Amino acid sequence: MLVVIRVDASRTIGSGHVMRSLTLARALRGAGAEVSFIMREHPGNLIDFVRSDGFPVSALALSPHEGGRRDDRGYASWVGDSWENDAYDTAETIHAQGARPDWLVADHYGLDARWHSELRRESRRSLVIDDLADRQYDCDLLLDQNLVDHMHGRYDGKLPERCMPLLGPRNALLHPAYAELRDRVGPREGAIRRILVFFGGGAGAAGLSALALQAFLNLGRRDIEVDVVVASRGEGTEAMRAVAEQNANVRVHGPLPSLAPLMARADLAVGAAGTTSWERLTLGLPALLVSMAENQRAVAEALHRRRLATWLGDRRDIDVALLHNALAEHVERGCDTQMSHAGLALVDGRGAMRVRTAMTLDSETPLKVRRARTSDEELLLEWANDPEARRNSFSHARITEDEHRHWFSSKLRDDETCVLLIAETADGVPLGMVRFDREQDAWKINYSVAGPYRGRGIGHRVLQLGLRELTAMHGRLAVVGYVAPGNLPSHKVFRRLGFVSVGDEQGIVEYRRQVGC
Repeated sequence: MLVVIRVDASRTIGSGHVMRSLTLARALRGAGAEVSFIMREHPGNLIDFVRSDGFPVSALALSPHEGGRRDDRGYASWVGDSWENDAYDTAETIHAQGARPDWLVADHYGLDARWHSELRRESRRSLVIDDLADRQYDCDLLLDQNLVDHMHGRYDGKLPERCMPLLGPRNALLHPAYAELRDRVGPREGAIRRILVFFGGGAGAAGLSALALQAFLNLGRRDIEVDVVVASRGEGTEAMRAVAEQNANVRVHGPLPSLAPLMARADLAVGAAGTTSWERLTLGLPALLVSMAENQRAVAEALHRRRLATWLGDRRDIDVALLHNALAEHVERGCDTQMSHAGLALVDGRGAMRVRTAMTLDSETPLKVRRARTSDEELLLEWANDPEARRNSFSHARITEDEHRHWFSSKLRDDETCVLLIAETADGVPLGMVRFDREQDAWKINYSVAGPYRGRGIGHRVLQLGLRELTAMHGRLAVVGYVAPGNLPSHKVFRRLGFVSVGDEQGIVEYRRQVGC
């Protein structure tokens, strides 16, 4: 599989877009894909950094007029040229590579549906990575890994009908080290002994790091260690290094391949409300957040409101006194165990695997089934409330959390009359569910494939694996399925697996079959 990623970094854009795209590239490379990048030569572009990881990068020259471009959202200048020229340059770069990519990935606020549509013929499918939901998009898959209010409605009217959204921090593109460390680190408890400061690589990051370090020093707590990570040289960086030389409990680090080891050791973080938020939550690390740009504000507000972090305000409102008071309050209280537990419950660090699966899944991908666990509750509710799932259901009403929690708990406890299974890839990415409920003379089937994985030829395999598991548990038996008239994929699945239509009441078809030895 060939994948091309169009992404940029700069002193204005920051490093987050490139870092998360690089994480996706590594995951795809691990599955055998060939991945290359197209990046423009902004100051602070990270092109050499991407190349050092073994990925080819085609560098686009910066237009001499790029600084004057603006749009209603303020991101046009981030492209480094007009969107038309960028689309042309990208297409020419792809042509020069000599093969049409299977996927074109765009992670760029300055590119919208006009650019996406212009490049559509250059690849078989396209993925857009976004955080804003502030424009029109033309793509097959859209990833927004953020946590904001009304997440599942924020792209209404902005996506083509064929596009499948991957929404929420469950899909966050994080370095594999976070998932590996997550189960070993556990929730924070007791006194705060170590603090991590990292504000990313965007404008003002180094200055805020210097303010946070001064605020910490003002605490006078030599029994607490602090790690300050700077992504690049900036105002105050050398002064911070000088402070570290004079204080044994202060360490200043340059750019690191991963923050995971420092996060694992820390009890509290101070930093930006960007991609690093999901890394912190994966490791259960409580945080004091600063929104570095307008696009981080909604995320910071949502995290604060849900007690997943403490938002201190926008970067222009931050001073040493505010940081000092916040640090002093948290140090006095000790580790926020409740916040730590909440983060661990929200993000598991395996988002890159989920996105990779959405890009690579086909009818030959190895699958397996397992019994549902208590940890699947939120995932099953999300699948059940998927718009297409509700349309194909006999009841179209959205399911509430309380309704689902009661139903799910009762089904897990009922081994005699219910078998609830999760279908997943060999490396554990959940794709769908199969449920069998024993009725008078047969087991009734309910199955579904999660939205991002539909249309890949796996529906019949999911149900087939479920039937094998059911018969392994209960032997020979009769199974029955009911399919609404408009649910054509399910009609095909049942017929492919040898089910026979035995009734049709008001358009609802009953399929029946004997399975097992």
